[in-house]
Amino acid sequence: MEMGKSLVVALAVVVAAMAVVKADDVPITDKDLESEESMWSLYQRWRHVYGAASSSPRDLADKGSRFEVFKKNARYIHDFNRKKGMSYKLGLNKFADLTLEEFTAKYTGANPGPITGLKNGTGSPPLAAVAGDAPPAWDWREHGAVTRVKDQGPCGSCWAFSVVEAVEGINAIMTGNLLTLSEQQVLDCSGAGDCSGGYTSYAFDYAVSNGITLDQCFSPPTTGENYFYYPAYEAVQEPCRFDPNKAPIVKIDSYSFVDPNDEEALKQAVYSQGPVSVLIEASYEFMIYQGVG
Repeated sequence: MEMGKSLVVALAVVVAAMAVVKADDVPITDKDLESEESMWSLYQRWRHVYGAASSSPRDLADKGSRFEVFKKNARYIHDFNRKKGMSYKLGLNKFADLTLEEFTAKYTGANPGPITGLKNGTGSPPLAAVAGDAPPAWDWREHGAVTRVKDQGPCGSCWAFSVVEAVEGINAIMTGNLLTLSEQQVLDCSGAGDCSGGYTSYAFDYAVSNGITLDQCFSPPTTGENYFYYPAYEAVQEPCRFDPNKAPIVKIDSYSFVDPNDEEALKQAVYSQGPVSVLIEASYEFMIYQGVG
């Protein structure tokens, strides 16, 4: 399926599907950019931090081409961060030896799906913003509705992560029980996409019809319950292993859309409903984003 280069995250307000960025661990100085030797030393320091976790191949045959990409990204990051008045900074995160084309091919490809005529008819019309209801700031992490940051790995399954995070959030808000649910189940069983991208609305349809169970890595908060665990996330699509004879842990009744490009509507939805599944443009600067300036 042909999809735009978008990345799906769950807004809580917090990015939930991307890897934890430790760009501060590899700072760039003017001296690092003075020569090929100093740049190579910087690259080696970066490899020491991200070598095993990096998104690109680690074999020696690819090392030279990776270094060329790394140099270009490092110079851009250094020049960008010297600009005055910028609201954010870039950094040498785990994607720093990828080109934008490689990054988008591996991590993006999300699509919201059709707003009308959904597969199972479970979607509702767009939510309208209610002016004045939401406070200036609201963070569902502070209210126990967001699980730990997860890493989708080398698989374009951001659409599955975003849907699962949103379901985790509304379940925690409604029940007071924060559970870590299975992205692998949605990737394997929903039919909404694969590691090349997917449709969030179809994944929500699956959650309505089938529910989502616990991730195998999760320890339940109570004992004595007969919990069903789906195998832990593998960053690859596998045949569905969900047991339909066992009740799912969490089901939702329906879902709604928020009007696109409407910040007030999004703010109201996050405050009044809970974490929201959103699509954002996966640009070059997003790939090497470090944080608020």
